[in-house]
Amino acid sequence: MGARRLFMVNERPLYRKISRRLMPWIGAFDLVVIAVYSLVVPKPHVGFVVVSVCVGFYLLYCGFALRLYFRRSYRKDRRFKHDFTAEISDAGIHLTTPFSEGQMKWNSFIRFLESDQIFLVFIAEWNFLIFPKRVFGPAEADQFRLLLRSNVVAPR
Repeated sequence: MGARRLFMVNERPLYRKISRRLMPWIGAFDLVVIAVYSLVVPKPHVGFVVVSVCVGFYLLYCGFALRLYFRRSYRKDRRFKHDFTAEISDAGIHLTTPFSEGQMKWNSFIRFLESDQIFLVFIAEWNFLIFPKRVFGPAEADQFRLLLRSNVVAPR
């Protein structure tokens, strides 16, 4: 499961997940209805048609905005294009990339998500680090999970 899918499956609150899935369908329905309305009514009200078309396209865009956000973020962020080294300890995570080096304490993380392929460790609601599980040894992934569970506490 990729980062975008893992994020969407675990998105909170529930109304965001539902609205994100319904928006493109409502937008498409609106565009179809306004197209039928424009064909059936001899002189449709131009203002109504323009507003309805704008609302339809806006809802379509909002439904696909998260996918675009993840793709754009990946393309722009050079950190995702290079390998990085992470030293994980009881104090936190020390990251070394070709561009930077830094220590992040456990209290700087707000939550984490896990799939069968990756760990997502969140610094903010829309900002996270991706740790592929393939780089961990069998026991290392379990140790990392235990460290995350004991040190990363989601705010209430």
